[in-house]
Amino acid sequence: MKTALTLFFLLFCRHPSVLAQAQESFPTHYIGIGLGYSFDHISDQNFSPLHQKGQGLFYTLFYEQRKENILKIALTYGNNSLKSGANDDFTSDHYFVDVGISYLKNLAASDAVTKFYLGGAYGLKITYLDWKDQDAFSYIATNGLSLSGAVKTKINDKQRIGTTVGIPVVQFLSRPPYNGIDEFIIAHQDNPAAIIFNGKLASFESYKAITWNINYSREILAHFNWNVNYDFSLQKVDQEQEYKSISNRISTSVLYKF
Repeated sequence: MKTALTLFFLLFCRHPSVLAQAQESFPTHYIGIGLGYSFDHISDQNFSPLHQKGQGLFYTLFYEQRKENILKIALTYGNNSLKSGANDDFTSDHYFVDVGISYLKNLAASDAVTKFYLGGAYGLKITYLDWKDQDAFSYIATNGLSLSGAVKTKINDKQRIGTTVGIPVVQFLSRPPYNGIDEFIIAHQDNPAAIIFNGKLASFESYKAITWNINYSREILAHFNWNVNYDFSLQKVDQEQEYKSISNRISTSVLYKF
């Protein structure tokens, strides 16, 4: 018995990686909160023939689980003012909500410095425009599945950088008619979820979009990471009343690891 205990002790003293591998077999969980600034350009022919542009703050809450693969759930909300006209004389209120859950599978060796991921995501994106308390308004809501790919590399033991690209493959699109309102909207005005999810399946010909993210992460304390993100988003609806939006977002966030 004494000999067995001695061998066990020597094994772990001489090979600390054995203990590290045992610890790494458990997934790492993160919860985080972020603050960012969004630069938005929107052209919505349902809403106005003029181009809208503006910027403002947005907020993000998210959860991540990391092992070999990555699971992420995120909620983003923002609102700002958009201006249009030759002298920016017209101001509209702009609200947006993004909800997403994604799963990325690691395709590289577990000890690789640079890792490649492929997976999918479900997302809900809502944009709402309002001028003078609904004298004019418009919205676009999409929900569905996207294909995602990512590359992440380890700079050192405390720093990582990565990029992720997402392209929608199955999306349901909801938009108001040209005059901004119809019988369905009137009947369900007290139930926004019914309007948001009253979408029709959109083909690649009628709806195009892409998201691109660059992320830098640094461990600042044993249980805390600091992130910096850049996000680019493009949406385009090719219908009679065209819609196009381009968003550039810069944000920072703090994650608690447990």
